Amino acid sequence: MESISKAAFRRLPRYHQILSAYEAVGREYISSRELSEILEINETLVRKDMADLKIRGKQNQGYSISALRLRIEEFLGLQEITEALVVGGGHLGTALATYPGFEHYGLKIVGVLDSDPEKIGTRIGGHQVVSVARLASIIQKKNIKLIILTVPRDVAKELTEVAVNAGVLAIWNFTPCELNVPAGVKVRNEQIIGGFMALSHYLKNVGGAAEENGD
Repeated sequence: MESISKAAFRRLPRYHQILSAYEAVGREYISSRELSEILEINETLVRKDMADLKIRGKQNQGYSISALRLRIEEFLGLQEITEALVVGGGHLGTALATYPGFEHYGLKIVGVLDSDPEKIGTRIGGHQVVSVARLASIIQKKNIKLIILTVPRDVAKELTEVAVNAGVLAIWNFTPCELNVPAGVKVRNEQIIGGFMALSHYLKNVGGAAEENGD
C-alpha cells in the first residue's frame, strides 16, 4: 500500500480542488511556487509532496495539471466507485443524500435508512427510505463498506455496532457521539457544532482585539 506523511495526505484534497479549478479554465501546467502561494506553505513542502506522489514537473512549465489530478485521484482511490448508505434521513442526511458532487469523487449513495415511520417509504435523493431495522441485511446484500451516519446520539453506538458486525469498514460520522470500533474499521468524525464553536471563538477574539485597538 502506498503511503505518504499524514501532513501531505491532508493536503491532497486541497491540491485536487486547486487543480480541478485551474483545469476548468483551460490551464495545462502549474508550478510548485503557485501551489505553495495558494496553500500558504513552503515551496519545498510542495516539491516533497510531488516527489512522494512520484510526479515530476517539466522545466519552465511546472506540473501537468491533468496528470497530477489523475495521480491524486489514483492515490486516493477516487477513480473507483465507493457505494455508501446514509443512515439517518433528517435534514443533514437529506442534504448529504441529495448532494450531486459526491459522484465526481467516486462516492455513490445507494440507499437511505431511517427509524421514523413517517419517513419510511418516502423518497430522498431518488432513494426510497427504508427502515434501519434492515441495515445489516442491506449492508451484506450490497456488500457496503461505508456508511454515512447522521442519526441522534442515543442510537449512534447501537447502529455502529450493527453496521460493523455486518461488514462495514468505514464510518463517516456526523453525530456528536464518539464511536468505539474494532481495529480495521476507520471512523472519520465531522463535528459540525465543534467546528462552529472554533469559528465562534475566533470571531469573539478578533472582535475583542479590534475593540482593544480602537478599530
